[in-house]
Amino acid sequence: MPNLTSYELALLPKALDFARSNELTRDGLRESLACGASVATHLQHHIQSMEMVKVAERLEKLPITAEVKNEVQFAQGFQGDSAYGFVLRQNANLQRALAKEKMKTENEKEKRAQNIRAEVSDLLSQAKEELVAVRKPKKTVSFKEGDLMLEIATPDLHVGKLAHTAETGRRPYDVKIAIATFNRALEGLIERTKNYPISEILFVCGNDLFNSDNEDNTTTGGTAVDTDGRFFKTFRHTRKMIVTAIERLRQIAKVKVLMCPGNHDRQTSYHLGDSLECYFHADPMVVVDNLPNPRKYVEWGKCLIGVCHGDEGKVNDYASLMAAEVPEAWGRTKFREVHCGHFHSLKVLEEHGVRTRLLSALTEVDSWHCHQGYIGAIRQAECFVWSKKEGLLAEVFFNEDAQEPIVTTTEVA
Repeated sequence: MPNLTSYELALLPKALDFARSNELTRDGLRESLACGASVATHLQHHIQSMEMVKVAERLEKLPITAEVKNEVQFAQGFQGDSAYGFVLRQNANLQRALAKEKMKTENEKEKRAQNIRAEVSDLLSQAKEELVAVRKPKKTVSFKEGDLMLEIATPDLHVGKLAHTAETGRRPYDVKIAIATFNRALEGLIERTKNYPISEILFVCGNDLFNSDNEDNTTTGGTAVDTDGRFFKTFRHTRKMIVTAIERLRQIAKVKVLMCPGNHDRQTSYHLGDSLECYFHADPMVVVDNLPNPRKYVEWGKCLIGVCHGDEGKVNDYASLMAAEVPEAWGRTKFREVHCGHFHSLKVLEEHGVRTRLLSALTEVDSWHCHQGYIGAIRQAECFVWSKKEGLLAEVFFNEDAQEPIVTTTEVA
């Protein structure tokens, strides 16, 4: 076997031609073969030690070894029949195949690289076109002064209700807890809508604000209810709570208080409305609507909002009642809704473009509701942001069930 690498063996034919025509030097071989100095030196020594030039010129003479003869014949292009010659030919063929495959692989790599560069170039071009096409965003639509109204809805607070955890399996409820619950919900709604430029506030009051309607602790229809404390004390604390709430709201915008009687407090809510009229009679920032009609309507630009407790009439009829009771306002408006309490759960019905919303309640479940299975509704308060031109813009919730329980100093054992 020759003491040459496959690479050197591939260079041998050209090296032998050079040695037969020129002085055999390392630098001459290196320049002729375009190879490294070590490879040229190795080939030089190999040709000299094997006397390959002499053998090539005198093929008729027997060379020192048959291997040298085969190498010389291979270098000159002759194909002998010896096994060694066969090995040399196969080795050369293998080298050519490897070189061809290497070239093919490199060509494929270069082709893939060119495709990737072309794709990246196309993406850059598209990105530039898109950036040019993107216009500076317009400013957010700003609402003119007087365009937005905030409706505060906290129906069915039932101040005066008494609920015992041992009887209901839920949180306790009494006068102090009811007032604290209302105040927390109101502040939460104000905080969550503070970024709207509100021009007027519709504060719906009543709607079973009180749990009982008289000192006998019964509802308007005479149904006895679980009551915490004395009726007159509950009324006074509730009146103070509502006055404080209105004072808080009037710091934001003009307030329209809409008294809505409920089936628990029809008379008491009217008395409260009369007290509020007297309290704010000289305040231009507060208007109280205490008319005793069961359904009331507020027109705000293209919006018509109806309010009732929901205990009288059929819920599915409220949309047609609106059209019949205020036909002129109906004709001027496009966005119409009726908001009800009474059911203590959230539901929205829509018919012929009129939405009837049954609103949630902040009150807790008492013993009677627990026995009847009226449990599980989420306790929450809501508010609505109305635009004169665009209708309902936002509906904001305050979930009481997500808050920490309110604890009073006196607990029922």
